Amino acid sequence: MFTERTEVQTPLSNVFHWNYDVLFPQMDRLYENAKRDQWNVSTTINWDRPIEREVIDMSMMPMFQTELYRSLSQERKDQLMRKFAAWRLSQFLHGEQGALMVCGQLVEAAPDLDAKMCAAAQVMDEARHVEGFRKYITKLDKIYPIDPTLNRLLCAVIEHERWEPKYVGMQIVAEGLAIAAFRFMQRETKDGLLKELLEYIMKDESRHVGFGMLALRDAVRKLNGKEKKDLEDFAFTACDMMVTKIVDGQPKDGFLSGTSVFEEVGISTKDVEDEMQRNPEWAKAEAQMEQQFNSFLFVDTIIPCLRQLDLINQRTEPWYTQLGVMQMASAA
Repeated sequence: MFTERTEVQTPLSNVFHWNYDVLFPQMDRLYENAKRDQWNVSTTINWDRPIEREVIDMSMMPMFQTELYRSLSQERKDQLMRKFAAWRLSQFLHGEQGALMVCGQLVEAAPDLDAKMCAAAQVMDEARHVEGFRKYITKLDKIYPIDPTLNRLLCAVIEHERWEPKYVGMQIVAEGLAIAAFRFMQRETKDGLLKELLEYIMKDESRHVGFGMLALRDAVRKLNGKEKKDLEDFAFTACDMMVTKIVDGQPKDGFLSGTSVFEEVGISTKDVEDEMQRNPEWAKAEAQMEQQFNSFLFVDTIIPCLRQLDLINQRTEPWYTQLGVMQMASAA
């Protein structure tokens, strides 16, 4: 049983804006698109369909190629696969609740009405995503606790006293992570129901990144020197949290709580460690997969956005180089 509630204190100031003119036409268009593209989890998707037995394409997962996995009965293989998928989807669910809360804060704190209205539209999007993932996961298996790494990022964003870091942490880093993770999951799954759910959600998410960029472009230019440096520092800290470090050929940090699903199907931690000793190629393949995901995450979305905002610049670029993500961008 995991803790059902977490309280986070925030010193955020609320801002009224009494000028009702449209100040940012591009943001107004995003708001119109958000209204146009609303969909209903309950009726747009046919939930009467059964979930496919192979939720994940096993051939794409390194652990499923090991002797340990091959030694399991088919029933335990299916159970492990469904639980692992449920754990991953649970992290999506928790991230969507975090986005729901941050967007609620942005409605209060954004300095202009156009941004408030876009944030309000996104609140509805995020509530719909929470509903969709909750519905699918409970149909599949059960909801797993939030991974400590994701929890740290969400709390850091929610606790911040300024609104600009909330845009960077949620609209750029967390939404970028979500888009990359959803694409990976859509590629790996054989289940039509999950593919359809992810397709609808990803359409919303791409609009959210655009909203964040529009809100931040003008705001970053108006920051004084200290505020700009603080935002640069926060952007890097958020990225650093999300990168899975590879140490001695094995993933370290990052989203590692998924190993708990092994215990649930009768595979002890020692069994997993012994298998890694016998089969170093497993750990190597897992590390390569993590690096591929990191590349997908940073090259496609996060690095280009942070560069456009001048949050990756002469001062901060060496940090990202040391983190390894600039090399990914250069290789792409």
